[in-house]
Amino acid sequence: MRYPLEKDDNLKIKFDGQMAAVRAMGHEARLIGWDHEGLWLVGEGEHTLLHRARLTGLPGYEKTLLYVDLMAALKKAAALRRFDLVYMRFLPVFHNAPGALAAVKAGGARLVVEHPTYPFENGKRSSLLRMPVFAYNAHVFRRLEPMIDLYTLIGDPCEGTLNGRPAMNILNGVDVSRLPLHVPRRGAKDIGLLALASMSVWQGYDRLIEALARYRGGEPGTVLRASAKEGLLVACGEGALEILEMQAPQERGVADRVIFHGELHGEALDRVAARCDIGVGGLGLHRKGQYRSMTLKLREYMARGLPFVYAVDDPSLPEDPAVCLRLANDESPIDLAELAAFARRAQADEETPARMRAYAESHMSWQGVLAQVLERVGIECPER
Repeated sequence: MRYPLEKDDNLKIKFDGQMAAVRAMGHEARLIGWDHEGLWLVGEGEHTLLHRARLTGLPGYEKTLLYVDLMAALKKAAALRRFDLVYMRFLPVFHNAPGALAAVKAGGARLVVEHPTYPFENGKRSSLLRMPVFAYNAHVFRRLEPMIDLYTLIGDPCEGTLNGRPAMNILNGVDVSRLPLHVPRRGAKDIGLLALASMSVWQGYDRLIEALARYRGGEPGTVLRASAKEGLLVACGEGALEILEMQAPQERGVADRVIFHGELHGEALDRVAARCDIGVGGLGLHRKGQYRSMTLKLREYMARGLPFVYAVDDPSLPEDPAVCLRLANDESPIDLAELAAFARRAQADEETPARMRAYAESHMSWQGVLAQVLERVGIECPER
């Protein structure tokens, strides 16, 4: 996976959760991460430089040349030690990928490739300049596909195979233990809506901004403001300035109710989440043709015990009106009064957060998800 060692990244939460899960089952787990010096084998008390990268300071390195360096590092890791399993999140592959994966396979490793969004759209909605790159990647990937022992797919049912290789559907998981339990803000005068994700247009947060602009609360023709805000959108994620400029909340008269924090992690994010009452899932996935998904942020809301609204079909969620409110996955107007009523109920409900966390532990933990993957490829849990 793409794992930066010197900065935060939203996906590191997922990767760390996966690592913690397999360790909890009694296995050793290492990853290949990168910093300004190069790529390192990290984990189990080890921090070994595998590949010294000279171009890490170039703009766009982590989205291009990193993937060449990553495979060079993997090949060197295979020379240092034997692995039972290589778990690879689907990523761009170049000329050296088949040789690197062949090296780990020669040592006896099973190869599992995860598609985090299935069906996937690699390059379908891209510029003409990028199309040749996607075509080249597809050509290289066909060379390494015979080495794949199992695909793990998050999304639509796969019926057991993908491109002639064994495949299984999995759910996104969450590391419940790393997140604080939400405490409802009983008696709060405002309502806080937490939008936790990248600010891409397909997240659909502009639908919520538009709802804020249309909403009238209290006396007819007035907008609730100041100490009685019905709906304060708190956006935390990469690309906040992009959507801020695109949606121009100040021009809609809601600049006092839309706060863009930018990318937050750890305790800084926890402090903001504690001041909110409900989470907001993706509201615009239909814009990229997606109607079924198991997104990470909904699992994080479940683990935190933060009730949430969402739009896309997620079969892993409980049918509990105190936990989640489903909205239309289209361009129809959002009824902010409905959201406000849901949030007010959440503010007064002190029991739901613990129930949500228990559900996340039972149904959404990475340990349960990856135990099935390991069993499928014939890896048994060691004696503990």
